[in-house]
Amino acid sequence: MSQFKPHGHRRWWILGVVLVVVALAAVPAVIIGQHMVESATGRTTVAVNADGSERTVYWRDYPGLAGVDTQQVLEGPTPQEGFEAGQAMIAEIELALSAEFGLEWAPPADADASPFNRPIENYFGGRSLLTNVNGPESQSTSVPQAWADKQRALSIIGEVSGRYGFAAPEINGLERWSEEDRIRDLGGLTPDKQVIVSGMAPGPAGQWLSVRFQDLSKDTTGTFADRLRPPQGSQWQLNTVALSYGANGLLAAEDRNEFESRLEPFRGLTPPEPLES
Repeated sequence: MSQFKPHGHRRWWILGVVLVVVALAAVPAVIIGQHMVESATGRTTVAVNADGSERTVYWRDYPGLAGVDTQQVLEGPTPQEGFEAGQAMIAEIELALSAEFGLEWAPPADADASPFNRPIENYFGGRSLLTNVNGPESQSTSVPQAWADKQRALSIIGEVSGRYGFAAPEINGLERWSEEDRIRDLGGLTPDKQVIVSGMAPGPAGQWLSVRFQDLSKDTTGTFADRLRPPQGSQWQLNTVALSYGANGLLAAEDRNEFESRLEPFRGLTPPEPLES
């Protein structure tokens, strides 16, 4: 299964929000095989038409996004609708976490930046018609320090995200990280010992909710305080529960007709593996 990360996050230390994307599983009888080339043509598929003739499908022209189910996109929100619902979800999570832990919340540091980004790649060698969404990160001014409390916070976040059609958040596994990398970049080998713990809750149509705990009480080496310290006057917090909403690609209302027209040659085909970004 392919994995994608949200585009354009604004801090290096917002680590590895890994999206579990929906595999497109339809396998039509008309396909006789796939061959893929990593060149200027992008990904291609050879298929058989109803009259028995062959055609080459160029996935660089695909209007969607690798790893995101086009049916979910067509049935899903517009970028504006997704963003507004995502911000409402985060506001509800903030209230629930404040009631449980007495947290207060700083004004978003990047609230003035547009959350909408286009054009974006389709990861098959061309441009998508979808719009990427990256909402501002909401940060509390303190963080629960006990791992049991962080787990309780994750449970609360999952209760709220579930009401919005999102999965419960899961901490990034980081199985491929070496012990040296975990200690250097996260502050410990396991989440209960780490300065930075990040995870995400996937939603429909390539949407996601990212969650990050940043807890300087776990900084046993004293290196993270200086490394993560924000510029003077910034609203970025050192000790925080950070939340942000985004979507890899949602369909704007004004693009719907063109999207459906451009999607037609790809209907019923199994997408190839995406190109490396």
